[in-house]
Amino acid sequence: MIRLTGEQRFAIVRKRSEGVAVADLARAYGVTERTIYYTLQGDQNRKVDGRVRTELVNVRLTERELRDFDALLSRRQIASRAEALRRLIHAASDLFVPDDDLASEMRGLSAALNRAGNNVNQIAQRLNEAKQRGKVAPYGEGAHSQVRAIGALVFDIADQVQEMAERRRKALSGEVARVLQGVGDGAE
Repeated sequence: MIRLTGEQRFAIVRKRSEGVAVADLARAYGVTERTIYYTLQGDQNRKVDGRVRTELVNVRLTERELRDFDALLSRRQIASRAEALRRLIHAASDLFVPDDDLASEMRGLSAALNRAGNNVNQIAQRLNEAKQRGKVAPYGEGAHSQVRAIGALVFDIADQVQEMAERRRKALSGEVARVLQGVGDGAE
């Protein structure tokens, strides 16, 4: 039984990553294919256990976005872009969870908006029916008041949505600031 050295194991991993077939590696090192698979699996476990970074994340930014990001890192005294991104990625499970309160409020506003839409549709339907019959549209002061009330409701809903989005943005900004300060679980 042949025992592989550490150097041979690294060579096997490197050659396999270059596309050399497992059978060819087994033949070249005088071991079974199973030994090659164990060697490759052992390398993967070493990377996970040793937190060896093997993946690359790319993103395209405008010059201004990158300048703003670098300024933020400078203010937070973060040494590198990689460290900042690593912190954000580690904290992502906490940052990008749905906000249950926001979702509940949005459902309520959606229902109110649907009711307003139904009212507008009913008014439009009555106006169209009158037009098709050649009659004067029954659009009196009462209908006009309803349309104004619906318009006010729509603007009120838009304001509420904007306020909710701003609250969420501020909460996320605070959480991102906390993560970038190194207090987050993922800081290294």
